Amino acid sequence: MDNPTILISLEKQRDSLLQKLKATSISALYKKQYNDIKAGRLFVFDSEERQMLSDLKKLSNDISLDSILQNKLTEYSGLDNDVLTAYFQKEFERVFDEITRSGKQDQMQALFIEYDYYYHYSSNINCYGRQEYPIIEQPRYFTGECDLNKPVLFLNNGLSFQPAWVDCEAFDDLDYLEINFELETLFKLHSRTLLHKSLDNLSISGALDIFHNRPFSFYINEHDSEVMILYKMN
Repeated sequence: MDNPTILISLEKQRDSLLQKLKATSISALYKKQYNDIKAGRLFVFDSEERQMLSDLKKLSNDISLDSILQNKLTEYSGLDNDVLTAYFQKEFERVFDEITRSGKQDQMQALFIEYDYYYHYSSNINCYGRQEYPIIEQPRYFTGECDLNKPVLFLNNGLSFQPAWVDCEAFDDLDYLEINFELETLFKLHSRTLLHKSLDNLSISGALDIFHNRPFSFYINEHDSEVMILYKMN
């Protein structure tokens, strides 16, 4: 799996969610929940069903919230990706400087970026030693393909995602919906494409030459969640 193919995969994951969000509205999501409950496709405890149906019927007829979703998608479209890519390059350079100061770069063959919840922004970096690492075409859990019990180096102050992870808290309090998580996921998936492009730029500039063991793989995941490959140097 070469890097252009990895980028296509990252973009497809993002664009699939983007198209889903573009095709809906807050009121339409409420209407779908209402129809799913009425049709028995969505289970609700009997004691809650009548009130929930009443609420959803009112909410599905209220289009006043539809604009905030469209505004957030417009905000996504207006991101300055060149500026964000340059920002992530500097973040990587800072991390690579720490790795170089550790003197352990020749022991490494993979680097994992792991982040916590959305508004935490910061990530950890785990670097692992020489062994065979899997190519992950779609996000999934590692299932013992390699030994991740003994990192060569752990960096607590990894990349910060703050400029790329836009505030979506306005959607946190919408009754019965979890669209806030989908919007957060959209920005997270988009940041992965930016990370890939920043690594590509750093590869061209020679900044990745500090890693001598090949193939060298970069991965990303949320804590205790599925892992995705970001970039690979052969």
